Amino acid sequence: MLSPDTLVTLQKAISYLAVALLVVAAYSDIRTFRIPNLLVLAIAVLGIIHLVLSADPISAIYAVGASVLFFVIGLFLFSRGIVGGGDVKLLAATVLLIRYPDLFKFFVRMSVFGALLSIAVIATRNYLPLFVGPRLAAQMATIRRAVPYGVAISAAGIVTLLFQPLLFGYSTFLGSSFLRW
Repeated sequence: MLSPDTLVTLQKAISYLAVALLVVAAYSDIRTFRIPNLLVLAIAVLGIIHLVLSADPISAIYAVGASVLFFVIGLFLFSRGIVGGGDVKLLAATVLLIRYPDLFKFFVRMSVFGALLSIAVIATRNYLPLFVGPRLAAQMATIRRAVPYGVAISAAGIVTLLFQPLLFGYSTFLGSSFLRW
């Protein structure tokens, strides 16, 4: 059995590594509109390790159930061409990292980041050609008209992970009971 301090250290390491992987996923989605499967797998494995270390089977069941539910819904939306497959996989993997009580906050943040991202994409594609000249404007017209929603998923995951009490040291005055929630 690991000591509470060791568990807290491992949880922090998982969270910081997940933040780094989410940054890479967002960058990849911006550059190529693709999120590598290996990256999503690494995030999912971190999420599963995070759930095992939390030692709360009920919370783990809820998190896995929510992840599967969002994957199935996302798979349906992907089959209709509404969302990208990488976004669906990234969302399912990121849900495994988020504490179950924080899922609602995660989805609100993801919606806000997604709306801001969509506005930025629309503004860039509609108004930037007015300022860059006709040659670059013609080239911009051929760019794919999609929103890299993996950026919104990653940003919401990063903010939600960073605002979890564990990363700010609340566990020092909450005691070992903190690890159960």
